[in-house]
Amino acid sequence: MAKYDHLIGTELARGSWSWDADRALLYAVGVGAGLDDAQRELHFTTENTPGSPQQVIPTFATLMGLPNPLSELMGWSKEGLSPVGMVHGEEAVTLAGPLPLQGTVDLRMVLAGIYDKGSGALVVKETTLTLADTGQALGKTVMTLFVQGKGGFGGPRGPAGEIPWHKPEREPDQIVSLPVGVNQSLIYRLSGDRHPHGTEITRARADGFEKPIFYGLGTFGVACRALLRGLCESDAARFEHMEGRFSRPVYPGDRLDTLIWQEDDGARFQVLANGERIVIDRGLFRCR
Repeated sequence: MAKYDHLIGTELARGSWSWDADRALLYAVGVGAGLDDAQRELHFTTENTPGSPQQVIPTFATLMGLPNPLSELMGWSKEGLSPVGMVHGEEAVTLAGPLPLQGTVDLRMVLAGIYDKGSGALVVKETTLTLADTGQALGKTVMTLFVQGKGGFGGPRGPAGEIPWHKPEREPDQIVSLPVGVNQSLIYRLSGDRHPHGTEITRARADGFEKPIFYGLGTFGVACRALLRGLCESDAARFEHMEGRFSRPVYPGDRLDTLIWQEDDGARFQVLANGERIVIDRGLFRCR
């Protein structure tokens, strides 16, 4: 048995999380909605536009979390909000239907896996979302964290039976380009992620970045907007599933190009910053 095998399946947190329409609007501008064209995404950024009722960007679900004792459970010391060198590795969101404009969800977070990457540990947390007033399953999110310097414990490198991702051997069917504002981190952090590597240069460098970054889940939200625009006519109700791996940092002021290869049930995608570096890789998207 590997060092941490006995911890897999441990419940990390259980509780509720509430939001209102204004919080969904704040998230939308935090992931850049309206930045390239203030009139184009009014259904995400306003609540009173005639003929354009408000919708919630599906990746808003990534905000739905609870404080949890992961670091303490693993025996890792924290500096501030997390161990130094802990960065976001992958994210996935699956929804049974559109997110309500307001509501309360019951959350249950479990430690779904931990893998030995040699130079670090890969930790997987899975959170199920259930509407509190009806008991209806809303969906789930899966967050993967890479913790530098915590590998070498003898565990498996990845989940058994994992299906490899491949890039299609053709040009993308679409490329959707969206900007990241120079103050984007300052807006996005108001949705709840106050990690200082998005604003403070000393902590950013300690976590392995050249300078303060735009948050990974913020980048994920920008990519969701691009995929909805390219594949779903920007209709959030058609969203079903999105996943991807964070491969390089995004910095405020970057341009994000989402390369989309359409498939029968959705698409594969990559996101490039300024046409130079892949920042989200191994992307999968499904829509209704």
